[in-house]
Amino acid sequence: MRSLLSVSLIILACLPARAESVSSAPSQLGANDLLPAPLLQISETDAFSKFVFLVDKEKRKLTVFERNGEQIKKVDEFPADIGAAGGNKTKRDDKKTPEGIYFLQKRLTQPEIPFNLYGALAFTTNYPNLFDKRENKTGSGIWLHAIPDTVPLTRGSRGCVVVRNEVIKKLADYIKLNETPILIFDHVSYVSKDEHEKRRVALNTFIEGWRQSWESQDIDKYMSFYDTEFKAPGFDFAGWKNHKSNLKKQYEFIKVHLSQPYIVQHNDQLLVKTLQRYESDKHIDYGVKTIYAVKSGDSYKIIREEWAPFSQKAVSSAIARENSMTAQAGNIQQTQ
Repeated sequence: MRSLLSVSLIILACLPARAESVSSAPSQLGANDLLPAPLLQISETDAFSKFVFLVDKEKRKLTVFERNGEQIKKVDEFPADIGAAGGNKTKRDDKKTPEGIYFLQKRLTQPEIPFNLYGALAFTTNYPNLFDKRENKTGSGIWLHAIPDTVPLTRGSRGCVVVRNEVIKKLADYIKLNETPILIFDHVSYVSKDEHEKRRVALNTFIEGWRQSWESQDIDKYMSFYDTEFKAPGFDFAGWKNHKSNLKKQYEFIKVHLSQPYIVQHNDQLLVKTLQRYESDKHIDYGVKTIYAVKSGDSYKIIREEWAPFSQKAVSSAIARENSMTAQAGNIQQTQ
C-alpha cells in the first residue's frame, strides 16, 4: 500500500566556450530513460512550487522540471554561465558559484538593478543557507540573473547563475517566490528507473518512521532520528528531548498528519518541507514544517526543524487529498 508520505525528492568549474543555443521543446521522460538522481518527486501540494530548477555546472546548463502526476517532466533546458573561478563557493569574493539547495526569494528589475550588469530581471537566492552557515561559508548576493545580449555568456560571473534575457523571462513564469528550489550541482547524476525508485522508497521509510515515532510518543525512538548537534528555535538536542517528554505527560494522545512533502537532496544534505496538521486532546495547529538533515551512515540525522503557521483550509485540503490517494492506491492493490 502506498504510504501517505510518498516521498518527493527533489530537487557551474569552467569549461571551454560553446555555441549558445536555447532548447524550448518539452521532453517527457520515457519509461526507459535515466532519471535525475537528486530529484525523486515534486510535491503535488499547491502551496509549494510545481517546478524545480536543476543547475549542472559541469555542463553549464539550467534544466527546468515539473511534476506531472507522479511523473517527472523535463520542461526546458538552457545554457547558463557560472562563477569565473571553478569549484564550490566557500567565502566572500571567491568568484565561485555555490553548490547546494537554494530557494528563489525576491524578484528584481529596473531601476533596482542596472541593465548592463544584470539584464532585464534577477532573482535572489537564500545563499548562504543553513547548511552553508553550518560549514562557516561566507558571502552573499548569489542571484539567478540575465545579461545583455552584447555580453558573452561565457565570461564568468562573480558567483551567480546567469542566463540570457529571453531565458530569464521564460524562467520567471515558473517561479513561485520563496518556494521554487534551484539545486546547484558540480555534476548532475542520472540513474535507472529501478535505482530511482529504490532511493525514493528509502527516503519514504525514513520520513514515515520519524512521523510514526513522533505520533506514538516513543521518545527514545523519536530522538534517534536527530543529530546530537540538533538545533531548533529555542532548543538544542537535550532541550528538545525534554520538551517532547513534557508534552507526552500533558497530552493523552497526539496525531501528526503530513501532506505529500517536498524532499530535495544535495549529496549528503536533505531538506523536507511539508504541510502539517498537529492535533492532541488539548491543542491543534496547522503549518509548514521544514526539516534539515544530513547523511549519517545509511540514513539521515535531523539537524534543525522550523515551523510556521499556514492556512487551516489549505493544510486540511492537501492532507485530505493525500488520504484519498492513499486509499485509492490500497484499493487498487487489493483488486490486483
